[in-house]
Amino acid sequence: MTRIATRWLRVTRLGLGAPALPEEWRGLRIALLTDFHAGGRGVPLELLRRAKTEALAFDPDLIILGGDFYDEGQRVETGDLFTTWPAQLPVIAVTGNHDFRGGAEHLPELLAELQAAGVVVLRNTALAFELRGRRAWIAGVDDPHTRRDDVPRALAAIPDGEPALLLVSHSPTSALAVPPDSARLMVAGHTHGGQIRLLPSGRLPFIQQIRRLKGLRPQPPLPYFRGQHWHEGMLVLVSDGLGQSTVGARFRTRPELILVELAEASSDGLPCDDAARYVTYLGNESRLLRWLT
Repeated sequence: MTRIATRWLRVTRLGLGAPALPEEWRGLRIALLTDFHAGGRGVPLELLRRAKTEALAFDPDLIILGGDFYDEGQRVETGDLFTTWPAQLPVIAVTGNHDFRGGAEHLPELLAELQAAGVVVLRNTALAFELRGRRAWIAGVDDPHTRRDDVPRALAAIPDGEPALLLVSHSPTSALAVPPDSARLMVAGHTHGGQIRLLPSGRLPFIQQIRRLKGLRPQPPLPYFRGQHWHEGMLVLVSDGLGQSTVGARFRTRPELILVELAEASSDGLPCDDAARYVTYLGNESRLLRWLT
């Protein structure tokens, strides 16, 4: 089962509500692909290609690439996986911790590869994009796991009083630095949902203690490990990612592509700080299967 899971792509379709969402953005479609780990153990290139194909078939208004493109920063042949995108489709990327590994030449080569393909790489900054006739500010930060993210600097590029539609970070750690009501939605990955998921939350037990015993520096705190969460007026969406890290296996997680359609937030009686108030599952998998995997 641990090997089968690495090839069993989950396409998670979500309707996400946002308070005071402008009418122009209702129905806006966003595809999140993150943690490719191309070349890593147990990461089939065919699965990564299938995820890209599914994302494009969704007819998104925006594609997000959440980092960790090559496992351990070691470039492998991926064909047009990262480089061929439809004209006029905004594709936005951020860096992950694996993107800073490997030789000194790796990151510049990766950035050049993405930028030559028209991908916009956001590194502690924000840019405005025209989405369905309305200006949308999207902020992105450098990798938080290696403490390169600077959320205040990224948000400072946005005019006062105009919240970001989206904050993109490789890791959910960055949520802790976002001032209240500064962004409507944050997307992240990095955790792989626990990858070998022993706890329902995806949290890896005793990981900090193990790192201390090995003499490694503590990891930045992870407020969330998978799924959807409400945080200081912002909905945080954490993907289980497409690839694997360290070991080529998964348990109670699957490679995940997330497809989002924005909607006005519902008022179904749930508290305003309950993430379930803003999330509608649009897929056809049973709740039991989603819980088990």
